[in-house]
Amino acid sequence: MSELISAPHSGTFYSRQKFASIFADIGTAALRLLPAELAHDIGMGLMKAGALNYLPAPALDIAMAGMKVRVPGIGDLPHPIGLAAGFDKNCKCPGAFVHMGFSMVEIGTVTPFGQTGNPKPRLFRQSEQRALINRMGFNGDGAATVSERLKQLNWNNDRVPLGINCGKNKVTPPERAIQDYLQVIEAFKGLCKYFVVNISSPNTPGLRDLATPAFIEQLADEVGHDRSKIWIKIDPDMTRREFQELVSTIADRGFQGVIISNTHRVTFPEVGGQSGHPVMALSTACLEWAWEVHKGRLPMIASGGVLSGIDLFQKLSRGASAVQIYTALVYRGPWVVWKLLLELNAEMRLRGYSCVEDFIGSYYEH
Repeated sequence: MSELISAPHSGTFYSRQKFASIFADIGTAALRLLPAELAHDIGMGLMKAGALNYLPAPALDIAMAGMKVRVPGIGDLPHPIGLAAGFDKNCKCPGAFVHMGFSMVEIGTVTPFGQTGNPKPRLFRQSEQRALINRMGFNGDGAATVSERLKQLNWNNDRVPLGINCGKNKVTPPERAIQDYLQVIEAFKGLCKYFVVNISSPNTPGLRDLATPAFIEQLADEVGHDRSKIWIKIDPDMTRREFQELVSTIADRGFQGVIISNTHRVTFPEVGGQSGHPVMALSTACLEWAWEVHKGRLPMIASGGVLSGIDLFQKLSRGASAVQIYTALVYRGPWVVWKLLLELNAEMRLRGYSCVEDFIGSYYEH
């Protein structure tokens, strides 16, 4: 990421940053004139072709002071903003997200075998709410193809940690789900920094039914020592009791941590999983529920509804070691990391903090 944090501070420099941001915002707005999935595919195609390399990337150093965080099992990061799973499902262009400034990148969801997912249309904007609804259904190329693609990249996980979000195929019965997760994990061993077991998408029938202490117990027995590299991604729609029982089992069985949360299940105006601003309060409450159980002994990564620096602050203050974003990219453009860090920096100064790690978990000190 050194190319992103070495630009000089000058009037010309700041003019370039403003130009980069405005130009990217215009491109993002133009893509939003297209159907959502088509716009996503075109955007990914442009990134894969290296289109972002022709734009001056905002230099992150003006917002990086005090932003370093340590995420257990993942490592030291220059700042807490990572890419959530779902954007680059098939590892087509993870390097483009490094160019955008993300401190870690999550690929997937990857299933053992390729599948087409649910019928189109299956991705919808709710622009007035800065939200998305998707019912993609784990469409992807499958573990063998995606892992081979990653091998060709010779990815440096020490520079930018890369995670693999693991799912089960739609046709796999629940009693064989663990074998699907194990197959994906085996395909990527030695290629990534961490794994995420996804038992929280609302778009694969029966998947959320796996989110039980019994399943976590069985998964822990099957993966053995590998569970120290595995995060569990949880949905925000369980009851408080169900949620806390699940978190307690995850902590007791030695998994690395939890990602809170996946999308919120909705049936109107479309059926699917909702992400973006409407999910912020719900997913943040889930961080609080989890903290009540583990009191800081289980690492958390926050996801869900983060669109501003204030949102970032709220997630981190509730004990998250880092934050992942997805929908913010759609509504705030490719330089969203730079924007969020500037906003978080301003929020920290307002509250009297000089380092991110000084306020992680601070919500519970009052």
